Amino acid sequence: MTGRHRLGRLAAAGAVLGTVGVLLSGELFGGVANAAPAPARVHPAAPTAVHVAVPLQVPPPDPEAAERAAAQARARAQAAARAARAAAKRAEAARKVRVTWEKRGRPHRMAVVRTNRIDVVTDGRLTRQIGRGGGAITISTLDRALPSDWLATSDGTATLSAAIVLTPGTALEVGDPIKRLELIGGATPQDAAAIYTGSGRVSLKGVTLTSADPATRQAVAPTSPGRPFVAVSARGRFDAVDSTISDLGTPSTGIDGGRAGVTFNLGALGSLVRTTLQRNTTGVELSRSDAVHLEDVAFTESVGDGLVLTGDRGTTMKGIRAVGNGDNGVVVAGESSDRAVTGITTSGNGGYGVVVIGQTGTTLSGIATTGDQSGGLRINRSTDLRVTDFSATDQPAGVYVHVSSARIALDHVRTSGGRRGVVVEKSTDGLELRDSSIDGSRVAGVGIGGKHVLLSGVRISDSRAAVRVERGAVGIRLAGLVVEGGRDGVVTTPGTTGVVIADLMARNVASDAVRTASTDAEIIGGRITGGTTGIDVAAACTISGITIDGAAEGIHSRSPDLVRADEVRIDALDLGVNAMPGSPFHLTGSSVHALEALRGPIQQHGTNDLSLPPLNLLSAIGLPLILLAIVLEQVHTTRQRRAGVRRRRLPPVPVGATG
Repeated sequence: MTGRHRLGRLAAAGAVLGTVGVLLSGELFGGVANAAPAPARVHPAAPTAVHVAVPLQVPPPDPEAAERAAAQARARAQAAARAARAAAKRAEAARKVRVTWEKRGRPHRMAVVRTNRIDVVTDGRLTRQIGRGGGAITISTLDRALPSDWLATSDGTATLSAAIVLTPGTALEVGDPIKRLELIGGATPQDAAAIYTGSGRVSLKGVTLTSADPATRQAVAPTSPGRPFVAVSARGRFDAVDSTISDLGTPSTGIDGGRAGVTFNLGALGSLVRTTLQRNTTGVELSRSDAVHLEDVAFTESVGDGLVLTGDRGTTMKGIRAVGNGDNGVVVAGESSDRAVTGITTSGNGGYGVVVIGQTGTTLSGIATTGDQSGGLRINRSTDLRVTDFSATDQPAGVYVHVSSARIALDHVRTSGGRRGVVVEKSTDGLELRDSSIDGSRVAGVGIGGKHVLLSGVRISDSRAAVRVERGAVGIRLAGLVVEGGRDGVVTTPGTTGVVIADLMARNVASDAVRTASTDAEIIGGRITGGTTGIDVAAACTISGITIDGAAEGIHSRSPDLVRADEVRIDALDLGVNAMPGSPFHLTGSSVHALEALRGPIQQHGTNDLSLPPLNLLSAIGLPLILLAIVLEQVHTTRQRRAGVRRRRLPPVPVGATG
């Protein structure tokens, strides 16, 4: 082969290789640009050939598959949102439960009743939520919702060992077939199965609500801090009809004042009708409650007070009985309000029957107290108080007014027996006792130590002293006072001023109808009948217009200062006016009739009628002596007959008397 032919073949082979290279480079760069799969490798043994690239076939899009994928994505998102909301709700429910648990003293077991469910809480943790329909729940509803060891029922008795908390719009009704509901207590407050109305409503009908010790099943001791109780909150309501509430309430610890068996708190509502509260710490406390109705309610054997009213408003009362409580029967304290305290009967309480503290403008009426250990009614730091239709029987003090009380009106007060009827302590300023009766006081019918006290139309009988005016008293006026029997009538002690006794009526007072040591006292008008001494004077005094009839001694003066008697009428048995040596006495325009009309340094002015007692008075003196002689004669005759003497032997006739 020539060189020319070789060159031609080489050129042809180069052209073929160049064409293949261009084609191969085009496929390569196109594949890289379009991310197409790499071309298949040429087997080395295969003959060299020219390959043309074939484009891949992409399937057409599926609209239904895309929609399904989108729906699945949305469902997953919605499920995640629901889970997040549920978690948030659970967290919020747990937070609310925790707040409620903290406010209720962290009880070990607690059930929160809501309108759509019941939350079960154990030591502050929300452990269960049980859905429920609307309407009131019953013990049966709770029994199905709570753990079996939290509530048990048997033969009409339900035993509850969890605190119950109601929320707005909920109600718990306890009644037939449940006759007895026992709240389990324990050693600590966290053990107590208390009932909190919250803003809900609790009602008892024909039920005994009491406490029970988990070990002995007896009532929880009143000294136990884990004693159950009932708390009625703002806008909450508690009603009990024909029921008994006993052995509830916590004791005072010094820091904590303790809880009553049932407490109606600020804005709480409710009623107690024909219901007995017994052996509670305090029976019931109305603490700024609103329009609670109490009718035919008995408070008995409380550790402290029976009923406590503190700032309550709109309370209505009828047929309240406080018997045998450890302290006072009824206490009225706190903010003054518009409610009247009425319809109360007390007896045998350890303190007073009724105590009123720090009240202004309060009215008390229709109250009867008997045999309370401290007294019937105690009024403390109160002003503009009115008491009407009040009675006290066998009380140490029927009414005791003290500690800066002022402007107190006592109207139609009746006391019988006891030590003192009415006591007005020295810090009292302004008291009026009107149209009242006091009988049989062993010490004094009325004891006055305060200022500006008026007795008007008061009748006192058979008392050791009808009225005692004690040292420090100022401005005392006794108008129309009637004294029957007893030892002394009106007694005023030294250190008193401004005493006026007007229109006194004293009958058959054993000792002195009036005994006064008050400076410049005035005795004006009236009548004294019987007794030992009509008026006994130990200080400067003015006596005018009074009549003393039938006393052994009319006026007895031992005053170192001048005593004046003007226009007096004295008909005495022994002495008319007896002025002791050194006791100046002026008698003006008077009538004195007695066996001895005047004795002592008495100066007479004007015209005075001095004479023996009138005939009827002498007859009154002689008739008892004649009757006594007849009685003695009859006694002597009877004794002779018993001794066998049939008739009296006549004296012998003198010799010659018959000649």
